[in-house]
Amino acid sequence: MSGWTPPALPARWSPAARPLFVGRRAELDCLESLWTDVTGGARQVAFLGGEPGAGKSRLLAEFCTLLHGRGATVLLGSCVAELGPPYQPFVEPVEALLAATGDADGPLSRLVGRAGGDDVAGNDTRRELYDAAVDAVRALAREAPVVLALEDLHWSGTAGLQMLGHLVERTAECRLLVLATHRTTAPERSAALTGTIAQLYRLDGVRRLDLAGLATEDIAEYLCAEARLPTHRARVAATLLRDRTGGNPFLLREVVREGAGRGTLPDATAAAPVSVRDMVAARLDRLTEPERQTLELAAVVGEETDLGTVLAISAWGADTTLAALDTAVAFGLLEASGPAFRFPHSLARQAVLDLMPATRRARDHLRVAGVLESSGAASERRTQRLAHHYAQGAVLGSADQAVRYLAEAAEAASRSLAHEDAARWFEQAAGLTEDPERRHRVLLSAAGAHLLGGDFARARTLFEEVATTAGPRDRLEAAIGYEAASWRPGLPGHGAVQMLTEALRGVPHDPADPLYVRALAGLGRALAFTGATEQADLFGRRALDLARAQGDDRLVGAALQAGLWIGLRPADAPAKLVRAIELCALAHRTGELGHLGPAAYWRGHICYLQGDPAGLGEAHDDLVRMARATGEAFFDYMAGCVRYGRQFAAGDLAGADRTCTELLEFGEAFGTDDTEGSSAVQTFMVRRESGALERVRPLLTGTESPEGHWAPGLLALYTELGLHEPADRLLRWLFDGRLAPHEGTAQWPCVLAFLTEAALQREDEAALRTLRPMLAEYAGTNLVAGQFVAVFGSADRYLGMVDSALGRSSAESLLAAALEMDSRMGATLHRAHSLVALAAHLRRAGAPTRRVAELVEEARGPAEELGLARVLRALAAVEPAARVPTPRPATGPAGLTARETEVLRLVAAGLLNREISARLVISENTVANHVRSILAKTGAGNRTQAALYAASHGLLAASDGMQ
Repeated sequence: MSGWTPPALPARWSPAARPLFVGRRAELDCLESLWTDVTGGARQVAFLGGEPGAGKSRLLAEFCTLLHGRGATVLLGSCVAELGPPYQPFVEPVEALLAATGDADGPLSRLVGRAGGDDVAGNDTRRELYDAAVDAVRALAREAPVVLALEDLHWSGTAGLQMLGHLVERTAECRLLVLATHRTTAPERSAALTGTIAQLYRLDGVRRLDLAGLATEDIAEYLCAEARLPTHRARVAATLLRDRTGGNPFLLREVVREGAGRGTLPDATAAAPVSVRDMVAARLDRLTEPERQTLELAAVVGEETDLGTVLAISAWGADTTLAALDTAVAFGLLEASGPAFRFPHSLARQAVLDLMPATRRARDHLRVAGVLESSGAASERRTQRLAHHYAQGAVLGSADQAVRYLAEAAEAASRSLAHEDAARWFEQAAGLTEDPERRHRVLLSAAGAHLLGGDFARARTLFEEVATTAGPRDRLEAAIGYEAASWRPGLPGHGAVQMLTEALRGVPHDPADPLYVRALAGLGRALAFTGATEQADLFGRRALDLARAQGDDRLVGAALQAGLWIGLRPADAPAKLVRAIELCALAHRTGELGHLGPAAYWRGHICYLQGDPAGLGEAHDDLVRMARATGEAFFDYMAGCVRYGRQFAAGDLAGADRTCTELLEFGEAFGTDDTEGSSAVQTFMVRRESGALERVRPLLTGTESPEGHWAPGLLALYTELGLHEPADRLLRWLFDGRLAPHEGTAQWPCVLAFLTEAALQREDEAALRTLRPMLAEYAGTNLVAGQFVAVFGSADRYLGMVDSALGRSSAESLLAAALEMDSRMGATLHRAHSLVALAAHLRRAGAPTRRVAELVEEARGPAEELGLARVLRALAAVEPAARVPTPRPATGPAGLTARETEVLRLVAAGLLNREISARLVISENTVANHVRSILAKTGAGNRTQAALYAASHGLLAASDGMQ
């Protein structure tokens, strides 16, 4: 970094360009506090939210200018609403980082469209791009504290938001302050942005500052300085203006300027405009025709208008145009920003555009496009701007050019792994395409991008449109895509089967046709999702044989991938593992990372099933790597599910609960294919182990209709809450011929477990005898339902408990085998349950009290340490009556464990995670997990609030102090 000069602050932040700043004292105090933490080595983040015109950018400029004067490195990035680059708002900061690192050809260059050649994805993955940015920021922060200022985050695409999350998560101990402005009102308040902020808000050092309107006294201060009102008049006018503008700084400034333009003062008799459009329209009426048209032309060019473009396309002479721009600045409609001009707010620019005649607006867009096309070197940003301007002028005959540039922009976004932007631009191009065949091809591209971006519902809609209107081969390709967009969210396969079957009728059944082979593979998988396993297997094997005969690695990979979803029984696992390993090797050999996800998931699933913890860990790592490399949101979701399963089995209930929340938020990005059902089961599993289910008891009557709920889940809830009569009734209802639809599904192991638990609690011998052979199929394996929706540990524990209840001699050996499996897996929670089950059996069998007591104590240790309330409750029922000790408190206030209380005391003393790690001789990662659990349990938003909680609940020792 030596010799590098940090970028200067933008001209619009200069003292002469910045309007008067009043109020925001509390916000500035908060930001100062964050900066103190940053200079101490802890990364801090503040999301500055508010409605349009709330003063977010003004506050950002004020504070960043202040820090720049103290020697901080300030990197500014911004977003634009119309076809901005995929990784906005990081384009400008990355440009600065490239200059600092001097690595013009590294991964960072891909983020700003500098990668040369036609390399589709290069050797860089999305993770590598993000890591390169993180490494550059860390290196910069070692030289001086860094401020990363991100404007208008609400216009960022998914790729930019993911990059922000990656950066924040990996700079916890870095001298970095991230300040991001965003709108909190519709339509800009997107689910993606809300989810990103919610996910990051759980981390240390992340704050939300939502800007309310200015207070009356702040407005009075502004009026005294800006309108030169005496104090007593300013106070009267401020009260009126507070009501009229809601304290919105932008509206306030416009009202004052409007009054000044009329030669009046904003007092009680002044008529304040009710909208920005009204204000802009009134001001435009006072402009001459050249002045107004020049301003309109500036609005068409963009939020920031370069002088050269305006002069090149203006219908007026250079002198007239320059004078018009000066007039616009004087009227407060534009602001000078170095060699360019900016609108003071996007609302002002949009108001100008809305007031323009539609045909003239379209004509001006085409004139801007003409200038762009005839000048300047080719770049991704130039392509995006051309696409926007030609699309806006399409009514005047530029549709072909718009389609061309929109498609080019979408393809560039795909190369950068910004699938969501690519999908949006492909769809826009399809909407402008008049040729039906071309439109179908563009729609297929749009649907494919939606598929990679995780919006499966939208992908299916577009694939279905093509499948019902296109020619035979496009219909078949669309049907293949529809099936791919159906299995990912786990939808039943009937619709895909029908679409593929109909499409296959329209093409020759040519074994040498790759499209035909892919369709057969997809049909096999779709049939598996209908439960027709044998028929699915026939199609899957046929497709794989044909693919191998062609010697096409990509085709073999597609057939292997589809075949992995066929067959869910334990007996299917060995053959599937062989296929998964082959697919994994093929993915690495060919670079087709899209195959690595399914291969990694099924390797992980089977390794868990067969009790191979090392294989599970390796598969999880591959799954995470693939998701980050390809940007496919679905496999990010699946990696989260595996993480949840591992956390749950290890007894990290706080971590598993956080992951549940993340997965639910993640699932909301899959269009209408939400994951609420899976998340509900995951959350239930966590909450029943932590003893948090009592809160739902008042919501149950015991008379719920099983047809209106997922009956096995309702049964589990009745069982856990001890609602005996409803549980008996529902258990009989399920055994009355209603189990068949559940068998053969991915959730069947979960159904079996819940049925067994209910039958054991109710001592229903008939039900246990019925369940015994069903469970026997899983002997020697672990029970896992769906995509790690629920993990239960060793099936032998359930078999052992059943045999114990039935008085069979095999119970002890089965429970011992379960204990060995749970120990091998490092599944602390499941091992505790197996210890309880073995103790219960031995007590029932009349074993010596001492042996039972030893098992009880062995289970008690981890149960108390991890807060496993369900295990502790089971121990109370098993513990030998002759030596029932006085129960030791398992938790403190808010359910804090002893270790969490100890960590909280050190947090309150001002220690950082690394210092706590050294003090307690535990890993820094373990400390971070404890801190996250403490924040979740106490409801604290940050470490300071947690320290206050500790003080108010008497958790600090007499010598402890809050620093």
